[in-house]
Amino acid sequence: MGLAMTMIQPRAAAARDYRKWALFAVMGVLSLLVFNVDERFLIDKTDEEWQHIAPFQWWLLPHGLAGAVALAIGPFQFSERLRRTHLKLHRVLGRIYISAICIAAPLAIYIGDHWDDNPGSAVEGWAQAGGWVLCAVLAFVFAINRNIPRHRQWVARSYGFTFIFIMARAPHIVGWHWKTEEDFVTYRWFLVFAALIVPDLILQADELFRRTAGSR
Repeated sequence: MGLAMTMIQPRAAAARDYRKWALFAVMGVLSLLVFNVDERFLIDKTDEEWQHIAPFQWWLLPHGLAGAVALAIGPFQFSERLRRTHLKLHRVLGRIYISAICIAAPLAIYIGDHWDDNPGSAVEGWAQAGGWVLCAVLAFVFAINRNIPRHRQWVARSYGFTFIFIMARAPHIVGWHWKTEEDFVTYRWFLVFAALIVPDLILQADELFRRTAGSR
């Protein structure tokens, strides 16, 4: 019995790793597609988007760079192997990740308050950026307190908020554009809700299905 459990546990861990990195691979492909479709102005100086961002481009630059850092580093915070074998690197990357969010989120609020003509969009921006930085700060606090389960939970939620940038633009990949600004704001509110719920469902998927199987 003990030998069987010993063999099952590594297999279960390996299966979780495969699912986890498969998910991040899908997210990575989605990110590349979004950048190709929606952010091409970054490499095309003639793109008319430059006219829109010109008034706040120097605020947008640090916001965008910090957000990109958080987007790129986030997946590595979920690597158990990295945490076990390179704990110092894991902590350094974690501090960079949280610092990036603490830079990007307030700048997003500032840009929205000063250059967003839609009040409803600006309010959603407060909720999105506020939730983003709050989740990151709570993840840091739980890490300091060595409460690793809660730390992982809030890191996952913070990355859910990080990925809103991609999901908000994902419909553009297939040529979908919102008919009104209000529709787009409503969709972003849905993404804020999803950022709080979906990461928990992913983290607890094994436990959920194990209980379901045991109840049959």
